[in-house]
Amino acid sequence: MTIATLKQRISREFGTPAVVIDLDRVERNISRVQALCEERGVKNRPHIKTHKSPVLARMQVAAGASGITCQKLGEAEVMAAGGIADILVSYNLIGAARSGRLAALRRRTDVSICADNPVTLAAYAEAAAVAEAPIGVVIECDTGRKRAGVETPREAIELARIVRDTDGLEFRGLLFYPTEGAWDAAQRFHDEAVAGLKSLGLEAGIISTGGTPNLPNIGKLVGTTEHRAGTYIFNDRMMVACGAATEDDCALHVYATVVS
Repeated sequence: MTIATLKQRISREFGTPAVVIDLDRVERNISRVQALCEERGVKNRPHIKTHKSPVLARMQVAAGASGITCQKLGEAEVMAAGGIADILVSYNLIGAARSGRLAALRRRTDVSICADNPVTLAAYAEAAAVAEAPIGVVIECDTGRKRAGVETPREAIELARIVRDTDGLEFRGLLFYPTEGAWDAAQRFHDEAVAGLKSLGLEAGIISTGGTPNLPNIGKLVGTTEHRAGTYIFNDRMMVACGAATEDDCALHVYATVVS
């Protein structure tokens, strides 16, 4: 089918604007990143906030992903209902934890959730008590992006100690999202934090790095166990601009009609 024929069919059958996903490109993108992770010896835990679809998440898992990453509790609920297991939520959940929804999700499936402050940990402990099941915690570490996460290894170690000493919480690891040029700083942060964890008798089973722009850096952080990338499934102009994809890798387009 030519592009012109496709546009005519979209306009006739669906109207515009219409979001169109090229599944051949989606499958190709999924396979490419899965192969890259396997080549670097790192597990693939794709971030589903880009597509929010259990159908696409199952395609990623079928290709070899070890689990998925969500940004919101609502996404995790949808994924769990769609049969997806091994879910990591890479954001603090305070209101959602206290509402009872986190406890309800934990009764349904195991989850690991990020935290970067004691208030969040207290909310998770409350949810674990209600669920009568432990909640896994991953400490988010900021190594230059300045969006979220503790800013020093000392803070990460202290939060891990709180997790260790709090009923209902399980320490599971560290989460990083370095800027493309901050991997040396991330390594120093990682090494100091891991040494501190050992002094507490803790081990980081998860060392997670992230970002589609960081695909060339997968495995660069010594100790990494998994990588979280999301945009790669569709790609966009930003990924093309940073060199993580080509225009031919872009799988999602919005068709529109000029009316005036």
